[in-house]
Amino acid sequence: MGWFDKIKFTTETRDNSPELKKGEIKDILISSFKTLLPDFSFSTYKNQTYYFLRERQFKCYTVTETLDIIFSLKDKHFSCSISSRLNKTYVYDKNYNIGKINPCVDLIVLKTGKRSHSINEAYYFHNGRHDNTTKVVNEIAHDFKSFGLPFLNKQFDNLTTDNILNTGFDYIEQLTQEKSVLKNEIETERKNVGYIVSRIKHPVYIDLKEKLQSIPNQDTSNRQNIPSLSFELLELYWDN
Repeated sequence: MGWFDKIKFTTETRDNSPELKKGEIKDILISSFKTLLPDFSFSTYKNQTYYFLRERQFKCYTVTETLDIIFSLKDKHFSCSISSRLNKTYVYDKNYNIGKINPCVDLIVLKTGKRSHSINEAYYFHNGRHDNTTKVVNEIAHDFKSFGLPFLNKQFDNLTTDNILNTGFDYIEQLTQEKSVLKNEIETERKNVGYIVSRIKHPVYIDLKEKLQSIPNQDTSNRQNIPSLSFELLELYWDN
C-alpha cells in the first residue's frame, strides 16, 4: 500500500461516532492534556494553532514552554511542535528553531529522530469523527509526554550547564548600552546585509560572537550556530 492509499484508508475509515463540529476539537484537546499533561494549560488559539503553555523561572527570565497543535478538519490531520522560549517575543512564533535559547521542533521529529519524513509519516491523521479524533489526540498527548517533556527538561537544564550559554548570559547581563539604541543600530545593519546575521559588523555583536567562538572544545554544530546565538542573546537583552 502506497503512502496515498495509507492516508486515504486512515482518513476515510468510519466509526459510529458523530462527525466533529467546528471548534469541538478544543474541548477534546483540553480534556486529554488535563489528564496526561496537567502542568500545561490551554493558553490561546492563534495562527491556526492551539497553544498549551507552562512557565518556569531561570535567573531573571521566564522560560515559556509550549505544546503547539495545528488541527485541520478539512484535511484530516494534526501537525504538532514543541518549543522553549527564553525570549517572550517568540512564544507564538511558528518558525522552527534549532538554537540554544528559543528552540522549536516538530514533535514527530523528536519521536522518530529523523529530520525528514514521507507525507504519511509527517502528520497525525484522523477521520473527522469524535471517537477516532479523540484517540489520535490521546496519542499526541502521550507523545508529548514521552518525547516532548524530556526535550524540554534537557533544554531547561542546558540553560544552567552549557558553558557557551553561561558565557553569553554573563555578557548580556553586564551590558550597559541603551537597549532601544542598540536594537535600532543592529536591526538597521541586519537589514542592510540582507538579514544574514553573520555579516553584522556592529562592535557589540562582533565582541560577543568572538568571545563565544573563543570557548575551547566546541563541536562543529556549536561553532556554526554561534552567529545566530549571538544575535538571539542580544535580542534577549533588548526585548526583556
